[in-house]
Amino acid sequence: MAYQSSVEVLDPIGLHARPAGQIVKLVKELGLEVKIGPVGGAMVSAGSPLRMMAMKAKTGEQLALEIEGVDDARGAEIAAEIQELLKG
Repeated sequence: MAYQSSVEVLDPIGLHARPAGQIVKLVKELGLEVKIGPVGGAMVSAGSPLRMMAMKAKTGEQLALEIEGVDDARGAEIAAEIQELLKG
């Protein structure tokens, strides 16, 4: 079972080292498999800051989010936390 959602990069300089690092920290604390990527594009592990930064996600870009092993309520909470980290 995987929860799927999308988040938007709102940081004025896009997805860079600080938010990527904060997302990695969150994912590691949760102990869940989380993938992120451009909508309709290749997904990467949200546990890898380098892979996330390699996407070169720009401000305003929508990113698909997939969280394994959670119900919809918990998935929505985690997606909201990740969205908050993408605000900058």
